[in-house]
Amino acid sequence: MMVKHCMQSDVVYVTVPGAREDVLQLMAERQINGLPVVKKGTKTLVGIVTRTDLLRKADENQLAMLMKRDPVTVTPSTKVTKAVTIMMKNNYRRLPVVSKGELVGVVSVPDIISATLEDSKKYQSESIANYIAKEVVSVWDQTPLPLAYMMMEMAGRSSLVVVNANGGVAGLITVSDFIKLSEVTIEDNISMTYGGEESTVGWDWTSKDFLVVTKRLLKLPNVPVGQVMTQNMISVSEVTTVAECVKTLRVNEIDQAPVLSAAGNLIGMIEDRSLLKLAIELVE
Repeated sequence: MMVKHCMQSDVVYVTVPGAREDVLQLMAERQINGLPVVKKGTKTLVGIVTRTDLLRKADENQLAMLMKRDPVTVTPSTKVTKAVTIMMKNNYRRLPVVSKGELVGVVSVPDIISATLEDSKKYQSESIANYIAKEVVSVWDQTPLPLAYMMMEMAGRSSLVVVNANGGVAGLITVSDFIKLSEVTIEDNISMTYGGEESTVGWDWTSKDFLVVTKRLLKLPNVPVGQVMTQNMISVSEVTTVAECVKTLRVNEIDQAPVLSAAGNLIGMIEDRSLLKLAIELVE
């Protein structure tokens, strides 16, 4: 199987010169987390920008400074096995597809697993039990939102499971949620905002390190995670088949889901990336 058999040809992109607002608008309209960047007036690929880039470079407005330059690319005739290998090695979710130097599409993790696993006879019966990530990063539903983002970033995750006082699963919050909830303004003068570098921050945490990290973030409302989390989250069980799971992720346009026991207890998380390696076996 080649990339052209599963890539998206009707690709959404942004152009340089451009600004953060251009990216945010398209991401919100199309509900996507990453966009190729092309030179204005052409389809010449010059970079790629993701939601994570927007959060990690919160004090930057120019698209040329936000994007990753010279991204790794594939062609329509690249074998899917090679594309998967690149994604797994670099922890990428998507790869721009180019032909003769011009952008012609994008191939993503969902594209590949949907094209290979969803209709596979082998995975119609095999459960996801062996592919569940048992190490889950969670936060209490009363955790202040800015602190929750710090925890997610330091853990290198794209989501947090939110638990209540009884330890039960209350909801989920993702990188996309943080983008939607954040303001475009930046705290230019932290010491002035908080009256000194040893001042007490909203929830009584005094830390110079915290203030340094805060300066990098978009301004998040100082509210408990429980007020803004996704409560009606999509979940699966450990007996859900691989094919069923892939379909659930695709239909709901999500890249991960909590795995719950029959009693509703949290077992772990299943991510589409953890199923990516299975695709290689079917297309080799």
